[in-house]
Amino acid sequence: MEPRCQLWPWAVLVLLAAPGLLAAQRACSQGACYPAPGDLLLGRAPHLRASSTCGLSKPETYCTPHGQWNMKCCRCDSRLPHSYSGHRVENVLSSAGRARWWQSQNGVERVSLQLDLEQMFQLDSIVLHFRSPPAAMLIERSLDGGRTWQVLQYLASDCATAFPRVPRGSPEGWQDPRCQELRGHPVHGGTVKFSVQDLGSTISSSYSQVIGRLGPFTNLRINFTELPHIPRQGYHSPSTFYAVTELQVLGSCFCHGHAERCGPAGDQHSTQVPGHCVCQHNTAGPHCERCAALFNARPWAPAEDSDPHACQRCDCNGHSSSCHFDPELYQASGGASGGVCDSCQHNTEGNNCERCKTGYFRNPRRELSHPEACLPCECDPDGTVPGSVCDPGTGRCVCKDNVQGDRCHLCKPGFAQLAGANPAGCRTCTCNALGTRQDTVPCDGDTGSCFCLPNVVGSDCGQCAAGHWGLGSGQGCQPCACHPRGSHSPHCNQFTGQCPCRDGFTGQTCSAVGQQQCPPRHYRDARGGCTECDCDFQGTEEAGCDRATGRCLCRAGAAGPRCDQCQRGHCSSQPGCPPCHPCFHTYDGDIERLRQRQAGLANATARLPAGTGGSQLGPRLSRAQGNLQQALGILGHPAGTQQGLAQVGSALAAVREQVRGINPDLHFLDDTASLSRELAALNSSLFVTSSQYQSKKSQFETSRSTDLSGAFQTIRSAYRSSGSASSLAAGAPGLLAQARESRRSAAGLQGDLAGDTAKLLALKGELASAPDLTPVINQVCGGARVEPCTPARCQGLLCPRDNSSVCGAGRPCHGLFPLARGALAAAERAAKEFSSLSTRLRDTAQLIQTTELSASQIQSSTRRLAEQLGLSRTRLQGDVRRARQLLQRLRASLA
Repeated sequence: MEPRCQLWPWAVLVLLAAPGLLAAQRACSQGACYPAPGDLLLGRAPHLRASSTCGLSKPETYCTPHGQWNMKCCRCDSRLPHSYSGHRVENVLSSAGRARWWQSQNGVERVSLQLDLEQMFQLDSIVLHFRSPPAAMLIERSLDGGRTWQVLQYLASDCATAFPRVPRGSPEGWQDPRCQELRGHPVHGGTVKFSVQDLGSTISSSYSQVIGRLGPFTNLRINFTELPHIPRQGYHSPSTFYAVTELQVLGSCFCHGHAERCGPAGDQHSTQVPGHCVCQHNTAGPHCERCAALFNARPWAPAEDSDPHACQRCDCNGHSSSCHFDPELYQASGGASGGVCDSCQHNTEGNNCERCKTGYFRNPRRELSHPEACLPCECDPDGTVPGSVCDPGTGRCVCKDNVQGDRCHLCKPGFAQLAGANPAGCRTCTCNALGTRQDTVPCDGDTGSCFCLPNVVGSDCGQCAAGHWGLGSGQGCQPCACHPRGSHSPHCNQFTGQCPCRDGFTGQTCSAVGQQQCPPRHYRDARGGCTECDCDFQGTEEAGCDRATGRCLCRAGAAGPRCDQCQRGHCSSQPGCPPCHPCFHTYDGDIERLRQRQAGLANATARLPAGTGGSQLGPRLSRAQGNLQQALGILGHPAGTQQGLAQVGSALAAVREQVRGINPDLHFLDDTASLSRELAALNSSLFVTSSQYQSKKSQFETSRSTDLSGAFQTIRSAYRSSGSASSLAAGAPGLLAQARESRRSAAGLQGDLAGDTAKLLALKGELASAPDLTPVINQVCGGARVEPCTPARCQGLLCPRDNSSVCGAGRPCHGLFPLARGALAAAERAAKEFSSLSTRLRDTAQLIQTTELSASQIQSSTRRLAEQLGLSRTRLQGDVRRARQLLQRLRASLA
């Protein structure tokens, strides 16, 4: 039965405390709330000190009245802490018992008891049990660690005598201390109680204002200013001193009305009243003096009776754990919110971490509060405009002119080979429109290779594959289909499709058997026989003449019915008719335009009306025409010299002066202004011709000083230019006479180049047999080619697909291309594996982050639970202590 009996006090305490706790929680949510007061001295005895204590340095004797006529003298020896005759200041604690007390030295009038606390506390009341009360005293507090003091209350047996300048009664303001009557017997003692609530009851204010203005303190001082008045006993005067049996400073942690409980901090576990607040209303700090880290959307304020002034949470979208209050933002928002989030995480920024940082964009697949709400811009630096950033909403990058794609990593259609050094990003595809597919992009964006039509080859799709023709059709090339027996080769003309037929075969594919052919340099006459061609065979092709008509087949550069003349643009030295110097073709066009303009001037002057001025203008026009013919004669020599050009310029200047001297009153059929413009055009053409001559002369001198390859290139270029001019000038045999002088001038140059030509032919013969590139081709392509391949002759593709080795499935790879394909395939597989691994790592990282968040929440919950257990333990210890005191008092009462 004994254990059950011991549970009754606890049950009673719980039943009594439960309604109070529930009421406090409701009150705390509706307005200001305050922790229950406790004795601040318990556990803080070292913080209490007295300015005077009897017997500290040596024993003292004090005498007090005993009965009506007698005196009782006792000894005070406080040198030892726990001496029975000692009266140190620690004896005033309630835990010391009523048999112990503190006592001052005899006759010392001004004595103080001072409590120095480590931080701010809230004072509720002070209770002093005197053994020898003072005649006057005052209570002071300090808010700054004892640097300044403020009087709360004056107490005296006679206020007018003890404090003549202090008014009596109740205070009417916060800084209005008054004097109250002190009641107590100087011999038998008494009790003095000071209450903050009673002190502010006469001031027109709320309870929260009274607590906030009068309750806070860091230091408390009780000053005894006047010794008690004890009457004499016979011939002896009793000792006068101050003695306090028990002192209780009731209060709690100071929380500005934002907490109903106090929690321990540091080494305060042994104290009855901890100094830290267990804050509510989203406040934080030892005294709830500020808003919590993430609750600064509104300014902090102390709680009031009907308004808790709870701190409002900042909207940081889950990307920040703290914020601060900005008064300007609060005012600009009309009092809605002044919170600015601190150190936004997950690549966000802004007052509410509502937007992505520069260089990041909004993830459309995640909520704004998700850690992956902002993703980094993935702009390709080669295709992105330097210094630009991606769109924060879509992530699209600012691409260069020829680049496209969200990341600027692709070339636009018609462009290829993305490069950072290219200001436009990609270069234009150089594809032949006739051989390129039109149903897709012209070329590959990475390599620039064009997408050819069927049977079209070349990096630009500009030629038919071997054995095909007809690129101009725009549909691809078709097979030559040359007859295997009737044709010399499976290859045909790429433009006409004509196969090279053997003797006795005709037709485009050489599949038709023709009539009996005449021998070379003969043709079939009207009688059906063969007649020798009437041609100069030094200027004809190998066949001599057409076998059907007998028309001479002139070789390139030869002309005339018998091919015994040279075409315009070719030198007149038979045989061969070598092409003239490239300068000829440049001047030839200028000469033709000058001739046409001269003819126009001649026609204009021929239609002049008869008059008196004709006889005067005739000689002048004749001289102008003569000068013009002289200029044409000089320009007719394509290999002219600097002196010749100077003569042309002088002649043209003379023509211009003579035309200016013509009578301006004459009216031509063509306007004189038109003639002036034509003469100016002639002058401009002469200047252009002179410039081109100097340029061609420099090129020619450079070509003669370079190696044989450069000379060969010059000759080949001149040959191509001469061939083009020959086809254009075939219908103008009359101009050949004007070019004879040019051919004679070029004859010397031809003699100089004869030796070089012989050397080039010898080199060509050597290249026809060596070096053999077949071993190198096999090493590169991995094939088994056996046909010789020289620079002069190498049939087929270098690396055909049917000649390359196929590797894989246990078969070894040979050659650079197969090995490269294998390496590329391995790289693609590795890329896929890396992509899969990256996905798994990202999932693992997200799982780890979720686990860390859960662990952090568990740790926070554990910490809060530990704090609650510590507070519950402290409160439980206090309840046990009070229950024991209550039981002791009950036992004492029952005894």
